[in-house]
Amino acid sequence: MRFKLFFIASFFIQFSFAESFNFNSDSSNYLIGDHVKCTLSYEGSPNFIWPSFKDTLTQDLEVLSIEKIDTLAPGKYQQTIFITAWDSGYFVVPPIRSGTTQTAPYLIRFNTIAIDNQQDIKPVKEQMNTPFIFAEIKELILWIIFGLIVLTGIVILTIYLIRKRKPKPETILPPRPIMEILWERYYSLEQSKIWETGGEKEFQFELSLILRSFLEFKYNLKAVEETTKNITIQLTSMGIGKKEKEDFLHILNFSDMVKFAKQKGVFAQHENALAVLKKTLESQREEVG
Repeated sequence: MRFKLFFIASFFIQFSFAESFNFNSDSSNYLIGDHVKCTLSYEGSPNFIWPSFKDTLTQDLEVLSIEKIDTLAPGKYQQTIFITAWDSGYFVVPPIRSGTTQTAPYLIRFNTIAIDNQQDIKPVKEQMNTPFIFAEIKELILWIIFGLIVLTGIVILTIYLIRKRKPKPETILPPRPIMEILWERYYSLEQSKIWETGGEKEFQFELSLILRSFLEFKYNLKAVEETTKNITIQLTSMGIGKKEKEDFLHILNFSDMVKFAKQKGVFAQHENALAVLKKTLESQREEVG
């Protein structure tokens, strides 16, 4: 009795763990380029690890598409795989392994197509239409969005920099009176006392330039870039008073002597020329008063 119970228990245990792993197709003969529908099925342990596939089963058998795994019942699974071959002949689907379980080798024949020379040349197989999925262009869309963000940032930065560099309207100040400028230059020259530190030439150049600017302003003659001789001719033709003319020429001639004849003069001569210039500028003030 015990032997019978042990035999029955062993039978059920063996049956409960029996596995079936198969690979087959609808037919065993196809034309080259045909989409062969193959079925991979398994029945056995619910913990079975399903094998994964690459883009080929062998060098000659190409995997076109793989559908998702269907669970028919606990421990019973099935998956559809479409394959093809681009050459004629017999091709063996090698055993598909998962752990210690594997399918039996499977033989498929692909035949060439009978050629009808009267017909136009056309593809062996029409292109397979596949549904459009977002994942196919997701990366492209992300790059487009990134490019738009960068472009927007560049535009905003450019507008900001242009507005920042936009010149502010300049405040136009009314021109200063010429005599105010000449007096300012006179006092600056007087306080510098550069003739006492070897700057006789620079002193006389500025002294002469102040006087020439004054003559252009008061008598409307060309003086800043003219020679002393030409200024003398202009003053004579205008009938300038003798005393005024002598004062002007005193400054101009002494300035030429220091600038061109390389004479230094004594301090008293420079101070006297400065006093004559001051008297000349004051004469305009007296006329205005």
